[in-house]
Amino acid sequence: MPTPRKVEQVAELVDVIGRAEIAISAQYQGVSMAQQVELRNRLREAGAEMHVVKNTLLRIAAEQAGKPHFVELAEGPTAIIVGYDEPVAPSKAIVQYLKDHADSKVQIRRAVVGEELVSEDYVRQLATLPSKDELVAKLAGNLVGKIAEFNGLLVATQRKFVGLVEARAKQLEENDAA
Repeated sequence: MPTPRKVEQVAELVDVIGRAEIAISAQYQGVSMAQQVELRNRLREAGAEMHVVKNTLLRIAAEQAGKPHFVELAEGPTAIIVGYDEPVAPSKAIVQYLKDHADSKVQIRRAVVGEELVSEDYVRQLATLPSKDELVAKLAGNLVGKIAEFNGLLVATQRKFVGLVEARAKQLEENDAA
């Protein structure tokens, strides 16, 4: 019979798994508490969380959430790094942490992005992409630039048309005077 605490943990994991855009499985054994706190703080800044979970509870939660690919993340001592808004920010946070702490014992194993199980290399490649906010800003900048360019074309066309009308009016005046 499962204990009430484990039932509660599974329910929390079902919620976490259900909302996750990305879940990165990491090996954390041998990592000091200070390093764990620093990693958690960086992840929090990126809109992500780190959960240390028992593999059995993760498997049960994955089945209950209807996301069987999450079972693949349960291997050895497991920390699950979960991002809810976009997959890029949590990837950047952990990859940057690993660059800053080359001696860290944290290791990325694999991840689930959307509905797909991916490798550590994929997570590292994902970390090189611009964030959602950066992409939106670039798109907005491009749109504003194109709109300004189009506006310039319209104004130039109007000026040319006005110039033609004025030239024709002047031509007609000269013909009437002659």
